[in-house]
Amino acid sequence: RNEGLDKQHNPEFTMLEVYQAFGNVESVMALTEDLVRLAAAEVGGGELRLPFGELMVDYGSPFARIPYGELFERALGFSMNDNSHARYEAKNRGILSAEALKKIDDVFVINELFEECAEKSIDPARPTFITDYPAAISPLTRPKRDNPKLADRADLFIAHMEVAPHYTELNDPDVQEAKLREQLTGLDDEESTFRTFDADFIRALKVGMPPAGGLGLGIDRLAMLLTNQRTIRDVVLFPMMRPEE
Repeated sequence: RNEGLDKQHNPEFTMLEVYQAFGNVESVMALTEDLVRLAAAEVGGGELRLPFGELMVDYGSPFARIPYGELFERALGFSMNDNSHARYEAKNRGILSAEALKKIDDVFVINELFEECAEKSIDPARPTFITDYPAAISPLTRPKRDNPKLADRADLFIAHMEVAPHYTELNDPDVQEAKLREQLTGLDDEESTFRTFDADFIRALKVGMPPAGGLGLGIDRLAMLLTNQRTIRDVVLFPMMRPEE
């Protein structure tokens, strides 16, 4: 992945990806919760409260679930649908410049605020699923039937780290094509180098994909959490090497 190095990020990393035919976001969330709890029990010798730095992370209790909009409003004091207030806050807090605000849609302003402010308010010692993300930032996810502006998506956070996204997969080729093309509009030269229209994927969907749940579990971050390692380079299989001199 084309990204920088820090304690939680490494360009090379290990990912466990799962599709569950005839599943959905709920079934793959349950799968991840069971898997993480079992791994914690193995590492802890049956103990389900494990240290991570100064935290004691509780893997034994049911993982918390909080809707994106509820967490946003709790952290920032106004609704995720209040776009004018969001733009004011993003500029006032120094999260986005006036120039950047001109280039991005309201939903992306909301998400910048969410990532900078709301995510930090999650209890780090309790594994937590954030559910019901905005559909506009979840192009591979099926929209919710009762509210198409939201997506059947959930992300698992532990100790302020995103560990695993979960989806009800979008398997309608026409809707998927429209969402991908919409995402590509207005890209600058840099963005267009790594975002292209995936015609093969759309062709595969037209052949047929069953309803499915999907997840992507970051193995390296999970290894960090369960073995109390604060830096990802200490657990990745192929860390970036420094010159000998």
